[in-house]
Amino acid sequence: MISIFLLGLVLSLNFFLDSGDAYEPEVHLSNLEERLTEVIKGFDADYIRIVMQSGSNSEVAFSDLNVSHQFPFFLYSEEGDLVYWSDIEMVPEFESFSVSKKYQLVENSRGVYFAKLKKITRNSGHFWLFQVHPFISKLDIENEYLINGINKDTFGNDRFVLSAEKKEGYRDVYFEQEYLFSILFRVGYSSPGYSINSTVLVFFFSLLGLALIIGSDFVFTLWTRGKKTLATFYTFLILGCIRSLMLAFNFPNDFFKAGIFDPALYASSRINPSLGDLLLNVICYLIVLSMVIAILGQKRLLFSFIQFRKKYAEWVHLTAAFLISTLLMFLFFFLYMNIVENAQWNLNIESIPGFNYLRAISLFVVFLGGAGYLLFTIITLNMVLYKKEEDILYPLKVLLLFSLPIIAILVFWNLILLISFIAHLILLVAIISFRLYDNLFKLEFNTFLTFFFACLVGAVITGAASFHHQRNEVVRSKLKFANNIMLDRDVMGEFLLEEIMDRIASDLFIKNRISDPLLSKGPIERKIKKIYLSGYFDQYSQEIVLYNASGQNISNKGEEPDLEEYKITYMNSDYATQVHNLYYVRSTETNMGNRFVAFIKLQRGDAFLGTIVIELNQQQMESGKAFPKLLMDNKYASNYIENDFDFAIFDEGILEYSAGIYSYRGEYMAETLDDQALYKYGLHDEGYHHFGVRFNDKVVVITSSQYPNNYILADIAFFFVCYLIFTLLSISIFLLLSGINQLRYNYATKLQLYLNFAFFFPMLIISVISVGFLSHSYTEDLNRQYFQKAGIIRDNLGRTVAGNQFNRLNREELNDELYALASATDTDINLYLPEGRLLATNQPAIFDKNILSQFLHPSAYAAIIESRENRLLQTEQVGSMLFKTVYLALKHAESQNLQAIIAIPFFEAEEELNLMITEVFSNILIIFVVMFLIFLVISYFVSKHLTQPFRLLTQKLKETNLENNEYMVWPSKDEIGLLVNEYNNMLFKLENSKKVLASNEKESAWREMAKQVAHEIKNPLTPMKLTLQHLLRLQGENKLNDAEALQKPIMSIIHQVDTLSDIASSFSTFAKMPLPQNKELDFREVVVETVSLYCNREDTTIDFDDLVSHEQAIIIMGDRKLYGRVISNLIINGIQAVPEERKPHIQIQLAIENETHVKLAIRDNGKGIDDKLKDKVFLPNFSTKSDGSGLGLAIAKRGVETAGGKIWFHTSADTGTVFYLLFPLVG
Repeated sequence: MISIFLLGLVLSLNFFLDSGDAYEPEVHLSNLEERLTEVIKGFDADYIRIVMQSGSNSEVAFSDLNVSHQFPFFLYSEEGDLVYWSDIEMVPEFESFSVSKKYQLVENSRGVYFAKLKKITRNSGHFWLFQVHPFISKLDIENEYLINGINKDTFGNDRFVLSAEKKEGYRDVYFEQEYLFSILFRVGYSSPGYSINSTVLVFFFSLLGLALIIGSDFVFTLWTRGKKTLATFYTFLILGCIRSLMLAFNFPNDFFKAGIFDPALYASSRINPSLGDLLLNVICYLIVLSMVIAILGQKRLLFSFIQFRKKYAEWVHLTAAFLISTLLMFLFFFLYMNIVENAQWNLNIESIPGFNYLRAISLFVVFLGGAGYLLFTIITLNMVLYKKEEDILYPLKVLLLFSLPIIAILVFWNLILLISFIAHLILLVAIISFRLYDNLFKLEFNTFLTFFFACLVGAVITGAASFHHQRNEVVRSKLKFANNIMLDRDVMGEFLLEEIMDRIASDLFIKNRISDPLLSKGPIERKIKKIYLSGYFDQYSQEIVLYNASGQNISNKGEEPDLEEYKITYMNSDYATQVHNLYYVRSTETNMGNRFVAFIKLQRGDAFLGTIVIELNQQQMESGKAFPKLLMDNKYASNYIENDFDFAIFDEGILEYSAGIYSYRGEYMAETLDDQALYKYGLHDEGYHHFGVRFNDKVVVITSSQYPNNYILADIAFFFVCYLIFTLLSISIFLLLSGINQLRYNYATKLQLYLNFAFFFPMLIISVISVGFLSHSYTEDLNRQYFQKAGIIRDNLGRTVAGNQFNRLNREELNDELYALASATDTDINLYLPEGRLLATNQPAIFDKNILSQFLHPSAYAAIIESRENRLLQTEQVGSMLFKTVYLALKHAESQNLQAIIAIPFFEAEEELNLMITEVFSNILIIFVVMFLIFLVISYFVSKHLTQPFRLLTQKLKETNLENNEYMVWPSKDEIGLLVNEYNNMLFKLENSKKVLASNEKESAWREMAKQVAHEIKNPLTPMKLTLQHLLRLQGENKLNDAEALQKPIMSIIHQVDTLSDIASSFSTFAKMPLPQNKELDFREVVVETVSLYCNREDTTIDFDDLVSHEQAIIIMGDRKLYGRVISNLIINGIQAVPEERKPHIQIQLAIENETHVKLAIRDNGKGIDDKLKDKVFLPNFSTKSDGSGLGLAIAKRGVETAGGKIWFHTSADTGTVFYLLFPLVG
């Protein structure tokens, strides 16, 4: 506890130390210079690669300079002409940097960069090599692919100001005494990462290690001493304190930057602020839970719980166990839901293409939760059903009664939870029916089968949870989609029109046309419609009205209102949007669409040229429109719906609008609209999912394809494989820690393992190879589709703009052709000049907003322009977005001279490939898992069939004795037949050996008996001989008349004769004893019957303690009468061993030993057995009593051991002796 207290002290100390250092500029300056040193080293490494790759005597060529590099670099001629660029996101102007500075800051419209300038020589020419490293990004758009702001690898936050020159109050940044730039650290600035004091850090981890070592040693000591409950409590206390301190000081997130501890990627609560914290919490929970399970699995506690069970009805314990298990199942279900709902990733089959370590850790956390659910379920059922294996119907009946109310509730509340509960129910039935809890504390093949089955059940539960999450996501998306349709704003339209209005206002062609009264205004309207309003606004009727500077209508249409009337009608605060001079009018009339009205003022400098009014009337609502994600800003992202939904609007049950391919005119729609499930989770119908949202009297029905059934199965298969891998890894780690000997192999186990191994690995290899081949095939097919589509575009451009007319086309005509073709083919098209500069594009916003520069990709330049190839397909990256681009050479039909390069980016390429990979992987995974499970079952029965002869032989060998042996018959002459034949030969030899042995035993027995009889007879004969000799001597002395002298010797002879008579009677009794008969018997009945014979004796106290449950029969093999005589003899011996001054007290105890044997203890309060006599107690003819025959214990020992039991004793002087009988239980 002291160590834990010191941990908190160290964290507090570091917090205050770091707070004190937070405003120390020198610390930040040193940190910045260290990071810039790494950047400059990267510059130098890139420079070496450039020189080594291209050489100094060759011409400047893109093919030579396209080398791998860490930082973008550019090559300028000595005059300042750009001759090479390695990056297409930003190309700096030569005028933006100074040739007199080696290191400098460069600022342009895209951001601020740290740069290094170096003069190099190539083929006797001099060039400027310019390398840049981004400091600050100033893009107009920020989204999941494009990040604005500071470079977080260099600066901690934006609380600083940069200066290219030295300034007062600024800190100068140097590299090897060379000035780089100056910086002003404002209050609140922090360096990248958490600047923890290294000494404090070392001290912290030392204390943490000390706390864990001391704590674990303390807990282990308590555990080994038997204080397991206390050890568990202290474990919970230690882990809880450490985790509380970590959470209080946000450790390790504030100390180390790692994705697993990043709250931006996952955060669900205060105790789970990151995925790493959730993992640590689950591990701590499992450590404590495993200790609880170990305690509950103790035999002593199980026997104690048996006594506790007697206090309540059996159904009470069963219901409690089922309730606990069900609650754990729901916790397991919602653990998965918690992760996917709060994380930035999904865990279903669709996540396979982007699978990373965070997803793997998430699945591992789910697996740990499932392991806790399974283990605790098994241990609770083990406690309730322990020693009740004979009746499984009653627990199943209780389970049925317990489940029916839950099923009834879930049928009406949540069908997905019902599926999970049914899977849980199957697990409980299997545990009860097949006694799977017997496999928990031993590691055999049946244990593997139990875990495999549990993995399958867990996969079904998490598969249901995954489908539940996917359905919730679809419902949320459709709800947002419906709100976007029915709310008073078209957020996407506003976003697009804001950009369109800016571009129109800066369009020189439009400005020139509208300001010249002699030029026709028709081209202005055509350009706005074809270039600016194509795409998303195809669903609107488009009306464009032009007004000159004085407000006069110059569109020459005649029917449009004047400008003031437009302003009075629409410039109303009720219609205003977040975009200046843009208004949105929500229609309240049936069959009338909503409308946008935009006022665009055109100016040239201070001169006002005119106004353009764009009126857009919504004619039809489209369900979705392709749009480059690179142009979507974060402030509009929440309203952007990626899914392509079909939808319809119903007004009082009558179809008002519809969009998409789905037909909403069927008669079934009336029933669909009345179904309340439509508005809760939606309805599934013929492969479609419908979801309804009410808006007053109107209902919006949104439709999409339902989640594919094979994906649902693939999710289950995917989870099953993951859980299987984690299970095998866990077992492997357990075996490495505890020793491989823990795994028990029998022949059947080996056979099953070999069969599964022979199937599993070939199937796995085939699956992996198939996925690789099919993915490659799909990729090639997708590439062919891209080339085909690009070829069509090139052919169309070749007919319209290539050839001699290429140079005669002006920029506007070229743009018209490009926009028309791009709209027809639903693609983006960029056209580059042979010099590598952009000529025309249908997505000017990507270039206008500085997302991409207007330069051709260097790889395409090298391939198309320098190497004169006709086409190129390559993967490119902008920000964090990966996409594919096809480059085609547009050549003159006759001269074959290169006129332009066509670039067609496919922004959806990665998604399409991922979709194909997911499809392939899901199908193969389903086949693999189904085949694996089928083969697992087949291998189980095959091994059972193949090992059946061995079990039969084993049973026969167990029954083999000296009597009643039966020969075996095997129909075939295979290996088993040979073994059976040898067994039969063994029985034949055994029969012969039995006869010889019987004869030898008889002879031996008679010899032994003869010796014993001779010995026993000699004992009284000697005193008799002496007595007779004494009488003869008396006769010689004539003293036989003395009656008193004769009485004593005669009485001695009589006594010796009686002794001989007793010996003869004992051996006669022994000879008449029947041979022991080994049969199944209830040992408790034998003990009770024998003990009851002595319970009524007034001179003796008999105590009988039965520790075995009365519901459990104690079945052993043996002779009932023999065991009765043995027990009776031991009781009589105990009574006779007590001195006369004491009252005999016999204590008899019956108990189960290790679940496999029954033990009977008979204790007396006699004087004990002398140490010198201990080894002679079981010898024939030995007795401590003067009148004993010495055969009782010898007969008892032989009888007990013949039946496979044991007999022994413990004795203590003056306190008594305990005799123990131990017999193996049958079965």
